[in-house]
Amino acid sequence: MIDLHGHYLPAVDDGPADLDVSLAMLRYAEGDGIETAVVTPHACSSLCRIKDLELMRRNWQDFLAAVNSSDLQIHIVSGAEVYFTSELLPILKDNRDLLTINNGSYFLLEFPGEYIYAHSKDFIFNILTEGFIPIISHAERNAEIQRSPQVLFDLVKAGALCQVNAGSLRGDFGNQARSCAYELIQGNLVHVIASDAHDLEGRKPELAYVPALLPQVDPEKIALYLHDIPAAVIADQAVPDIGEPLLNQPRRTFFDFFKKRDS
Repeated sequence: MIDLHGHYLPAVDDGPADLDVSLAMLRYAEGDGIETAVVTPHACSSLCRIKDLELMRRNWQDFLAAVNSSDLQIHIVSGAEVYFTSELLPILKDNRDLLTINNGSYFLLEFPGEYIYAHSKDFIFNILTEGFIPIISHAERNAEIQRSPQVLFDLVKAGALCQVNAGSLRGDFGNQARSCAYELIQGNLVHVIASDAHDLEGRKPELAYVPALLPQVDPEKIALYLHDIPAAVIADQAVPDIGEPLLNQPRRTFFDFFKKRDS
């Protein structure tokens, strides 16, 4: 499995406080079956403890050296969870190596928790023309998307991808986020399921439990969420197709995903 979104870099945001915790998180992820972890600290956000991107770049290089000198087998890749700002494009251009995933085209884009900016669709179109592809992080936790999945549908149709948190599927972020996550999966609006790990307590780096929470979803599609699409993102390639985005599907409850399929 590949964890495309995890806060593993120490002492830069609301993730691990020091290197020991970071390495312990990677060890835990390795034990869970995660072979590659994308290290995605908050950037351009109030959650950043380090505002200077050059300093964050040095922290990443030091962290990479520490991991490489350890006995860990897990592979780590650079990235960031970039908070939406109207000045984001020049920031991305100047810091592609730090803010995009593996210095490629894709990057994690974080919106405020309560709403989506009115001009976000135009922003996505413009940023795509500049060679950047946004992956909207933990979309199921956004209150506006919870009220109206049409908002995410429009962004995906415009060219964005969508990531949901594995923890949302088991209710870690509340019933609304859980219901929304399942609805987005049903509508082919999800491309990646990731841990969004922050620590070894409430938000651990784990993904192995995900298939058991998606019994109505084909195993091949689950593999797309947990490996194939993240692998394509890291390689800066076109992602595999997950199906045409859908809206206005008959709403399923959380429990519908655990009913037996018709034979």
